[in-house]
Amino acid sequence: GPAYRIGVGGGAASSMVAGDNAAELDFNAVQRGDAEMQQKVNRVVRACVELGPRNPILSIHDQGAGGSGNVLKEIAEPAGALIDIRKMLVGDPSMSVLELWTAEFQENNALLLAPEHEALFDQICKRERVPYAVVGTVTGDGKVVVQDSRDGSTPVDLPLDKVLG
Repeated sequence: GPAYRIGVGGGAASSMVAGDNAAELDFNAVQRGDAEMQQKVNRVVRACVELGPRNPILSIHDQGAGGSGNVLKEIAEPAGALIDIRKMLVGDPSMSVLELWTAEFQENNALLLAPEHEALFDQICKRERVPYAVVGTVTGDGKVVVQDSRDGSTPVDLPLDKVLG
């Protein structure tokens, strides 16, 4: 699903002692599930798996604590990736780069796709009415680099071995 300003800090908030944090932090940190989208995503993954050797998915990771910033680093390790943060699907266009990178919104997975099977993946997603975005490419340089195509900045440029070491 698209990114919203929910689930920001969810991993940290879940580790706090009950009652020690502000109600607004608690509310914003709680992820909201979307059972319908979850079922649609499950159907896409199943359809891909059933293709056997033509499965376009090379790797898949469920987004959890740390949001896209965590799951995209993990799936790109050790090769590295170049990511355009503004290609992410967003439900709230006012979100900052930091919010996009760390929001722990539900029904979001990171996938590595075989480029030659991208059209097939697109067909399956359209059939199941699942929105998706290609947000980056694997680079082979061992770094995670995040670019903001809106302003041309590079807010993240880190060697994966130092970050995930």
